[in-house]
Amino acid sequence: MAFAKLLFSGSVVFSVAVAAYGQKGAAVSSIPVSPNPRAFVQALPKQKHSRGMCARAVRMAVEKLTGRKLERRDYAKEYGVPLLKTGCYRRISANVVPKNYDVRILLPRKRSHYGHIEVFYQGHWYSDFRQPGSLWNVWPKEYAGIQHYRFVGQTSPQPTERRAIPVQHVSRTGARRANLRTAGAALASPVF
Repeated sequence: MAFAKLLFSGSVVFSVAVAAYGQKGAAVSSIPVSPNPRAFVQALPKQKHSRGMCARAVRMAVEKLTGRKLERRDYAKEYGVPLLKTGCYRRISANVVPKNYDVRILLPRKRSHYGHIEVFYQGHWYSDFRQPGSLWNVWPKEYAGIQHYRFVGQTSPQPTERRAIPVQHVSRTGARRANLRTAGAALASPVF
């Protein structure tokens, strides 16, 4: 949902459109997404060896899946924000069992500044090739940390309907009455 804000600067009034915001202040689209798994599978790499283009391959596969363009970044480690901006991904704990379309970003150590990005599908991890497993598990000493993003299949969650719950005020007299009622009910019950 978008709305406008008016900004006053001196005697000039500016109207600014403000987009709905997702995690960490990233603008997200409000159009629901239906995933396109067939196009996603066609975009997955078929080769057995890396060509050093993991960010490009995963970006293209995610674009095919969501039908939305991701912002292009120089390094794999920088794709977290563009994934959140699609509104189709949310960041989750790194210690989860992966599901189809999950994306992992492996943060580099000081020796390398590129990082690595991989996507999970049908029990396998893919980057620019079909990997033998997550590179986090294969080469754990090469990477400093992990960011895990789960595909949610739609935009950020819609606001739920909120109902007002009336505040119940308990007065001292009401509390006494309740005690008297329960005591009276106990006296009125037959005792054997």
